Amino acid sequence: MSQNPFMVGTLEQPTIVVRTGQDPQNPHIGLLTIDDWTVKCAIGRNGLIDPQLKREGDGKTPRGRHPLRYGFYDPEVFGDEPRSFDFPFLPKPENYRWVEDADSPFYNQLVFETDDTQPSRRGERLFDLIIPVGWNDALPEARGGSAIFMHTARPDYSGTSGCVVVAHEHLMELARRVRPGMVIDISSINDVVKPLTPLVNNPPKSIETVTFHGLKPGLRLIVTGSVHGNEPSGPYAISRLISEFRSGQRELECGQVTFVPVVNGLAFRNNTRIGDRNFNRNLSESAIPQDNEDRVANVICPLLRAHDVLIDLHSFGSEGEAFALFGPRDNQGVLEPFVHEAAESKLAKAMNLPLLVHGWLPAHEKAIKQKREAGVTEGLSSLHGVGTTEYMRFAGGYGVTVECGQHLDPNGPQIGYDCVINGMVALGMIKDAPQKPKSLRVLEISEAILADHDDDQLLKRFVTGEAVSEGEVIGKRADGRDIVMPYDGAIIFASLTSPAHSELCFLCKVSDRLQD
Repeated sequence: MSQNPFMVGTLEQPTIVVRTGQDPQNPHIGLLTIDDWTVKCAIGRNGLIDPQLKREGDGKTPRGRHPLRYGFYDPEVFGDEPRSFDFPFLPKPENYRWVEDADSPFYNQLVFETDDTQPSRRGERLFDLIIPVGWNDALPEARGGSAIFMHTARPDYSGTSGCVVVAHEHLMELARRVRPGMVIDISSINDVVKPLTPLVNNPPKSIETVTFHGLKPGLRLIVTGSVHGNEPSGPYAISRLISEFRSGQRELECGQVTFVPVVNGLAFRNNTRIGDRNFNRNLSESAIPQDNEDRVANVICPLLRAHDVLIDLHSFGSEGEAFALFGPRDNQGVLEPFVHEAAESKLAKAMNLPLLVHGWLPAHEKAIKQKREAGVTEGLSSLHGVGTTEYMRFAGGYGVTVECGQHLDPNGPQIGYDCVINGMVALGMIKDAPQKPKSLRVLEISEAILADHDDDQLLKRFVTGEAVSEGEVIGKRADGRDIVMPYDGAIIFASLTSPAHSELCFLCKVSDRLQD
């Protein structure tokens, strides 16, 4: 099968590509492509619209990449063949509708009619097979647009209310080619790809939180996403969780859970790691806030203190498997005193990830000592290593940071979702089927490799957690000297290059923690 020419970068996510604009006289007519298969299609009668401007009833189709999760088919037309396809298709219900009333609490949701006097909705030829497009459905915005599907075109390919349609004769081939995890990428051939408009002069003025209270007492959990704005897995996973709790698909057995889909709105809107600075360093409240992150911290820090447990969803730039970071053993030391080792270890293990890592603050402290020995005098503080989970521990609680994989890994949102569900089950907050435990590897971050010169570099982009043997050359100094692995272990948080006196990577040793 040929490679999809519309793949973005190295992200090989299966994609349905819809492009309009080939016929200026009929701007709603376009082409739909899956791999090497292309057919004629139609979109909204009034053309395309930028997602933020989409409104109910405007007859427009939202640009962008939207998920496809499931489909329905009429068994009286297609038999049961679609049940054997890779994509999850279900027989179409006898009576159903998508709620398009923006004032309804079920706006843009599938509901089933229970009134036996209503005629069956089967037999509507335009909807013999439908695939709902994931638009405005995780956290529906009132009047933001509803009921956008892929379905059958009319014989004249007239424009739709916003759906994407193909000829009836192409439906089965479409159904065969759709794959789990697929997205639909919709735009015009005349669209100019523009970077997101910076919001430096108009930063977000609020942070959204959604809280569910159980009717029985229990732990208070907070789940956060997009502490760094270029990490989308957290917001996507959290939006799905909010939707499930709102709809009743998930029930909170006890306690309280607060979801914060986007912590750093400025960075998220700009699709950058930071707004004005790294939020996950030197995290604390500011009496006189100086920048975006100070203002965000003045909201988030009290929220963290008001909870007992944190699950913070992140991702990373390099390749590698998902992993979770947890804290120290119980201790009364100065650097990171802690009394919840057993509970936090149980939570970390419940994530059911193949790799767990600990030792961040001690390794950060060693890096500070190295920098001082190299003559660096400014900006060195133990507090620079304090992010959300460290703050949570200092506040008397405990927490786990989940790194859901590479930033744009299409599996990232599912990993984040699974980790939160697994964590809530372990905390006794929800019920769910137990998962088969995965084999577990635990690493302890031991020290940093600092760049002595701007031209120091690693030999390659090490995969997160990649095993390295003692004596192995992992990089080169600017003067030609080898950077050698001092013991058997692994590499984490690696960069090819780094400014002088900053971290090229951190080295890890195999840990015996959680190996019961």
